[in-house]
Amino acid sequence: MKVLLDWLQVPSLWSAITSFFIMSALAFIPAVPIPLLASIIASSYPFIIALIISLGGTLFGSICMYYVARYVLQKYALRKITQWKSIHGFFDLLERNGFLAILIGRLIPIMPSAAINTIAGVSKIKFFSFFFATLIGKFPTMLAFTLAGAQFEEQKLITTLFVLLYLFVLIMIAFKLKHKWSKN
Repeated sequence: MKVLLDWLQVPSLWSAITSFFIMSALAFIPAVPIPLLASIIASSYPFIIALIISLGGTLFGSICMYYVARYVLQKYALRKITQWKSIHGFFDLLERNGFLAILIGRLIPIMPSAAINTIAGVSKIKFFSFFFATLIGKFPTMLAFTLAGAQFEEQKLITTLFVLLYLFVLIMIAFKLKHKWSKN
């Protein structure tokens, strides 16, 4: 693993392509710290290139998982989803307003990205609603962590405080939304 990380930190076309596909593959794995990898990528590439690799990779992976859940594993995925009692409210919101549910799920990481991709794939949400909600929702997190990774070497304390503040705000918003949804 260390050899791969060392190789990825040497900027080249092949390491950029590999980073893109690693970010894509992580969309299939629940509870993986995707923003951490975005920070590592940003420490090796110019900011805009790192943002394109990170955001593009996670978006591509999310789209692939959406289609796999929809057309390949729909019956299996639907059976698994119905077992998760904690997401029934999200699934209901997704059926009523898919764009908003995906956007909230992306902006405030209440549940893993892989779960959102799967749920969206088996729901009735249209592809373009899923795509744009994912793009808009993932952008702030990828932007924040790519920026943090790009500036970490020069300003460790400020970058760490920035990331902690960002995470704190997300957690507070998530708790507020969860409390509001549990009332309804």
